[in-house]
Amino acid sequence: MKQLNEKVAIVTGAGQGIGKGIALCLAKRGVKIVATGRRLEPIEATIAEIKELGGDGLAMSCDSADRERVFEVVKTAIDTFGSIDVIVNNGQAIVPSQPVEDTEYENMLKAWQSGVIGSLNYMQAAFPYMKEQHEGRIINFASATGMFGIAGQLAYGSNKEALRGLTKIAAKEWGQYGICVNIVLPGAESPAAKAWAEKFPEEYAKQVNLNPMKRFGDPEADIAPVVAFLAGPDSCYFSGQSVIVDGANSIMP
Repeated sequence: MKQLNEKVAIVTGAGQGIGKGIALCLAKRGVKIVATGRRLEPIEATIAEIKELGGDGLAMSCDSADRERVFEVVKTAIDTFGSIDVIVNNGQAIVPSQPVEDTEYENMLKAWQSGVIGSLNYMQAAFPYMKEQHEGRIINFASATGMFGIAGQLAYGSNKEALRGLTKIAAKEWGQYGICVNIVLPGAESPAAKAWAEKFPEEYAKQVNLNPMKRFGDPEADIAPVVAFLAGPDSCYFSGQSVIVDGANSIMP
């Protein structure tokens, strides 16, 4: 079984926020990083930072909804570094808040294509290689928005709950091949959270105060280490689980 520092990981949405924090955290632990995102400049900056730290990586622009491009990314990762061991499906388009009766088809489609469909694309592209080496880690991302049903978030929240379903079914089917599939529900200071704070400062302050730890998580220091555990050898019997990382703000029964 590979140690974490022997692995190669694709991290989607790695140009900012949680994705960047995960890429940096894994790279500091010796993981070779293939950083992807729709815009090349931010992910190139992430890889440049990784290389300055002494790590290794590659930046590739990719919209996860573009299935052909996703398969190209996975093949390039293998051609460049020799394997693909970890997929971190963090990338997700953010769509406007709308009530159910007014939710636009375009927003629903955008959320699902970038989330559950994009994640499935990466999972299916990596599966043959992970199956052959009888080892792999898939780490998807969901949200308390879907788990607890936040009003106004139909497109985003329903997509995130579908991702939890995808994760559980894949874990059942792929366990026989040594592939662990889990999903993280983070509470972090992402760019989207910061934008929301600027728009609704009073509500933001209220939510921070409701958190038992009186803060939102730091992407690299708080969220990414949990992802590092899920990506490493110590999680080889841990699969199909929803892992909430938000300072005890949301606790599953």
